[in-house]
Amino acid sequence: MSRTTSWSRASHRGAICMLMACSVAVGLAVAQEKEAETIDPRLNARQDRFLDRQAQAQLDLAQEALIRFPPQLPEPFERRQALLLIDGVLHDVYAPRRLPVQEFFHARIEGALNEIENTSVNEGAMIWKLYNHGFVIRTPTVTIAFDLVRAHSARAEGFALADDVLGRIVRQCDALFISHRHGDHADDWVAEAFISEGKPVVAPPEVWRGKPIHAKITHLDRVAHRVQSLPIQGGKRALEVVVFPGHQGGNIENNVPLVFTPEGMSFSQTGDQSNDGDFAWIDEVGAKHRVDVLMPNCWTNDIVRMVRGFDPELVMTGHENEMGHTIDHREPYWLTYQRLRRSTHPMVLMTWGESFHYMPPGK
Repeated sequence: MSRTTSWSRASHRGAICMLMACSVAVGLAVAQEKEAETIDPRLNARQDRFLDRQAQAQLDLAQEALIRFPPQLPEPFERRQALLLIDGVLHDVYAPRRLPVQEFFHARIEGALNEIENTSVNEGAMIWKLYNHGFVIRTPTVTIAFDLVRAHSARAEGFALADDVLGRIVRQCDALFISHRHGDHADDWVAEAFISEGKPVVAPPEVWRGKPIHAKITHLDRVAHRVQSLPIQGGKRALEVVVFPGHQGGNIENNVPLVFTPEGMSFSQTGDQSNDGDFAWIDEVGAKHRVDVLMPNCWTNDIVRMVRGFDPELVMTGHENEMGHTIDHREPYWLTYQRLRRSTHPMVLMTWGESFHYMPPGK
């Protein structure tokens, strides 16, 4: 055997070893890249994909149940099961980043948008629950909105709603009420969209203070029980509004509006109301005003006392499953049921994109 042949074979073996080494290195790099792409960094790719598949299966089943058992009184047991199934999916720490969750959220809001665009109301009120504490309410004469946001507070790429989706909702509404400054309740893009169409945006004075938009906001007096007038629809109609001087904690201004429609129905959404000192006026609301629907934040201080103070015909909680919160404050539906178990007032609990036709007593 010549030295040349021996060298060639050695070189060939060396080349194979180098190729194998390169292949292993590339494989490791790909594996590491896939590992880095997992949504939950504690999991490998297979485990992470499994949670995606599980979320999809659970949300598909919940969706089927919600369609079969829409919001109603009395509430079917199957509907409560569906809401708690949603809780289980949404309390994965990384839920807002998971594609099945994003698709579920977007589909439900798109469904609500299609309803809003195609629903006229002859009597009573249609109430849509959107994201977090956002509601749209339509009566035969007006459509009002509370705390509409695009959901950027979730801080997850792909979760927030597109601008055009909120833009279409804005076009359907006559006025927007913003409870306070936090991003899961106040969205300056949404507010600007209302203002650009000549529609009033009512908020506390500290919301966007120091920014150009502040001068365009309507700042009604924060005085308990004082009824004020808010022109809408270019002055053709007006809403009567009481802006209760609420607070989140000790010092964050939080408007709690009670809005009376031309039909005489009234609706109140409480934002992040959570101040025990404010029970001085909360305890008197129902005695001084008729309240049709109360939409409290589900985690407020002593929610049973708040409901008793407002004494509404119907309770519809908000703030469940704000995806920007840690899971211990990503309020689940099961906890809302527990908190209100001692309340004697009727309650309709809704998830993203659902609607309910409210009829005042005697209608």
